[in-house]
Amino acid sequence: MERDDLNKVVAAVLLILIAGTLYAGYVFLTPASTTRIAIAGVTLNVEIAATGADQQKGLSDRDSMAPDHGMLFVFDSEGNWGFWMKDMRFPLDIIWFNSQRNAVFIEQDLLPCTPQDCPIHMPPVKATYVLEVNAGFVRAHNISLGGTFNFVG
Repeated sequence: MERDDLNKVVAAVLLILIAGTLYAGYVFLTPASTTRIAIAGVTLNVEIAATGADQQKGLSDRDSMAPDHGMLFVFDSEGNWGFWMKDMRFPLDIIWFNSQRNAVFIEQDLLPCTPQDCPIHMPPVKATYVLEVNAGFVRAHNISLGGTFNFVG
């Protein structure tokens, strides 16, 4: 290979590496996608946790969440998705919904766990969506099994 050809190959490889690094930085720094949902007459701004990494991190390592916010976990298929309060700093209500967006299981006032005691909250039924909201939301808005949510434009 001639020197000019070698320089072109090296330049192309460097360009690919730089572009990949910039894209990775963009993905890392870009906030999770958000949307709005309506549930029990209340509109919430929710972060969407659709990737494995987003779902694993959830709301951990945050000090609080605004009253009109939440996190909506969206799974590719229905399953018995378990949740725990690892690395949480504030209590939550968690609502599991099936693929038709009907509430099928609810846990209220879940406190952050300790390394010695960190139970997994497992629904007895399958769900596709899971909504985390501030503790007290379920009680304040009379959320019950069978209740639904809708995406708001």
